[in-house]
Amino acid sequence: MLQALLLLAALPLATSSSAHGNQRRVIQQPGLIRFPITVSEAPAGTFRRLRRQNNVDLTSRSTGFFYTIDLVIGTPGQTVPVNFDTGSWELWVNPSCSNTSETAICASLPRFTGSTTLVDTNRTGQIAYGAGYAKFKYMYDYISVGGAKINQQIFGVAYDTSVVAYAILGAGPWVLGWQSPYPHVLDSLVSQNHIQSRAFSLDLRPIESPLGAVIFGGIDTKKYIGALEKRPIATGPDGSVRYWIYVDGLSVTREDGSQIPVFDQINGLLALLDSGTTLTQLPRSMVTEILKAFPSARQDPNDANQYIVDCSAASLTGTVNFKFGNTVIKVRYDDFLWKQPQHGICVLGVSPNDSFFVLGDTFLRSAYAVYDMDNRNVYLASAADCGTHLVPIGKGTDADVNHGVAGSVDYNTRRQDYFILEFLVAYIFGRVLYNGCYVLGQVLNHIINHVLDHVLNYTADHIISCIINHVVNSDICHGADYGCNHTVHYVADPVNHN
Repeated sequence: MLQALLLLAALPLATSSSAHGNQRRVIQQPGLIRFPITVSEAPAGTFRRLRRQNNVDLTSRSTGFFYTIDLVIGTPGQTVPVNFDTGSWELWVNPSCSNTSETAICASLPRFTGSTTLVDTNRTGQIAYGAGYAKFKYMYDYISVGGAKINQQIFGVAYDTSVVAYAILGAGPWVLGWQSPYPHVLDSLVSQNHIQSRAFSLDLRPIESPLGAVIFGGIDTKKYIGALEKRPIATGPDGSVRYWIYVDGLSVTREDGSQIPVFDQINGLLALLDSGTTLTQLPRSMVTEILKAFPSARQDPNDANQYIVDCSAASLTGTVNFKFGNTVIKVRYDDFLWKQPQHGICVLGVSPNDSFFVLGDTFLRSAYAVYDMDNRNVYLASAADCGTHLVPIGKGTDADVNHGVAGSVDYNTRRQDYFILEFLVAYIFGRVLYNGCYVLGQVLNHIINHVLDHVLNYTADHIISCIINHVVNSDICHGADYGCNHTVHYVADPVNHN
């Protein structure tokens, strides 16, 4: 094995453009659909935030950056970008651009203009947001999610909206219960046999990255580090049914390695996972502790609940650490800031809210999240980018989320071999290669894809991430960022349920 590894290290390296190209397109496989996510920013001149309310019938939105996917609606098909929002549950299109301060971005987005197969249900609906709303007529028509064409999907065509500037695909459960009064997109994908269960994974990325994705019905085992931590979905403090989970701890690691403890308590904080909210919202007392790590922080004169910090903080190597059971997701300062280049400022990625706690995009950009609506669980791990390996999620109680890639090798044998290989390869490449984490990652990806995956049934993400982690710790690639240098939990299986 050692000889094979050394020989493979000498092989020419493939460029990453092909892999990245694949990540920018829709991929449909049996049981799953991988959909690239586009990240957009609000236009210059927009500098405000809509606060989430805690009423049962309210969801919210944070103006800043937002994540969209493209749906194709009607006959002939029209491509309509929709904001992918885990904090709400309705799909609707055609906001009123005259009733939003974000007129430019609203007018720039394609609209649904009608269809020969559109059917009016003669019913109306509405949804309220923190400082706005949408009222719409329920229609049904063909809607394509990538290559999956849904028949008679119900959605809203807005006739009156306020504040909101873009169409929204709500990917959360119905706020009043787990079974909605009509089938939502995720329900239809299952009932029409495009995916096996009401589950999806979300891999958000920083604004500058084009590689984020949502995978309906599946996971990508090479987009996270260690085990996926199972977190049961809890009932919200307002009685709402949403993606509420408990956080067990929070701390900040400064650049010099010193720690600022915020809290450490099992089930200490109930928070909503919401891709439709830019900033993370925490109790004021916790925000006060986090501010100690950012001495340049000052209150935003336009919003007392936002803090402006010097953009130089983004270059520091500190992290904000969120603990979930045995998993700690470390958010780098660079990802925890909302950069506002049009204003020449940076906003700290957290704001105080003593009644409604949200893990927004400034957290989710550093996490890999799997939302299992059927089993009422969320799974979290630290995000990484070690290639692509798509695995469908099956049916049933705690379906295949906890199996990942099934292997025939005995668990104890795999565990022992795993440790041997991990440290052996880490030692070899950590002491021989000095060309940076990127080249090392390409070598290891080649090795694992062509040898280990087929011989030992391992998955590339764990071995790559462990090796990269050792190399980074040995300071060979200090300062480089291949995306795999996160804290590693040594497990043999790609996903783990408790």
